[in-house]
Amino acid sequence: MGSERSENPQVSVLVPVYNVEPYVERCLRSVLAQGVESLEVIVINDGSTDGSREVVGRVAEDDARVRIIDKPNSGYGASLNRGLDEARGTYVGILESDDEMVSGALAQLLSRAEALQADVVKGDYILWWPTDEARTHQAGEVVPELCEGLVDTREDMRVYSIRSTIWSGLYRREHLEAHGIRFLETPGASYQDTSFNFKVFATSARTAFTTSPVIRYRQDNASSSIHSKGKADAVGIEFDEIDRWLDERPDCVGHDALVRQALIERFNAYLWNLDRLDDEVGLAFLTDAGAQFARFEESGRLDLSTWDSWRVANLRALQADPKRYLRLRRRFRGDSAAAKARFALALGGPAGLLSAVGEHFSRRSR
Repeated sequence: MGSERSENPQVSVLVPVYNVEPYVERCLRSVLAQGVESLEVIVINDGSTDGSREVVGRVAEDDARVRIIDKPNSGYGASLNRGLDEARGTYVGILESDDEMVSGALAQLLSRAEALQADVVKGDYILWWPTDEARTHQAGEVVPELCEGLVDTREDMRVYSIRSTIWSGLYRREHLEAHGIRFLETPGASYQDTSFNFKVFATSARTAFTTSPVIRYRQDNASSSIHSKGKADAVGIEFDEIDRWLDERPDCVGHDALVRQALIERFNAYLWNLDRLDDEVGLAFLTDAGAQFARFEESGRLDLSTWDSWRVANLRALQADPKRYLRLRRRFRGDSAAAKARFALALGGPAGLLSAVGEHFSRRSR
């Protein structure tokens, strides 16, 4: 038997589990080896039908800090909400059951949170290909300029361009409870970290960052990908929830800027997810996205004068001819500067290239 369970731990780490037998033991061992004794690891077994439950049970027998909650299958959001209900830690963390925590990362997050009395502390992460380590690299989402002290993320829009990596941070449990921050429980849906992450930032005047990586984020689990339009559409449901939540809080700090930023992040999320879909599903998704943004513009919610010219050019291009836009995006796919430049030139000619370059340097200087 390993370390004893604390009744009032410093940290509760929630691990939702569903049919991840090949990965879950290494995931849990990586948390338990963090050197944080005042810890509870809450495993929410969402009706697994493989050997995941047996693996988790063996780990729990070795270490009393592991607590298992068995429930019928009801999805990711419902599992994490159950974990939030059960958590007793001052801070709450989340770890995907096919990922692993970087050695020492949890202690570092906790130390930074306590030193700054932060309500939220977020770190970077590693894009991890276990079968092709040469591709493994740090994401670089968190820039050093965010790490100089506390950030009021209700008003600092830089942070909303960081992907919704809820598993790379810690959240003060009292903060989540005070603001009623929970997960949507859309059955079978994806992206249920999106609205949670936005609400956390939009309510926190005391957010801390670190460039140190927290998680090794697995990239070679085929079941993590999305291939259906139904799952792709789930990201829109998350942003609908953000819009609803903001509309109910017209007097919240930074409200108008947050409304504008939510639309930008919706658009960015749509394009990122487009690259994960096959052509047939992608075209339907893209067509719907264009129509949706047309409705936002007609209603007055979207003011394109607040967007940079390159983002506007992308929106207009995909609305005018989604087939052409998808074809060009597929042809010039890639994260390299050269691939992005070729795409910009093909989409909008020299003016498009200049707009893309201008947006790139504007984003880097924020």
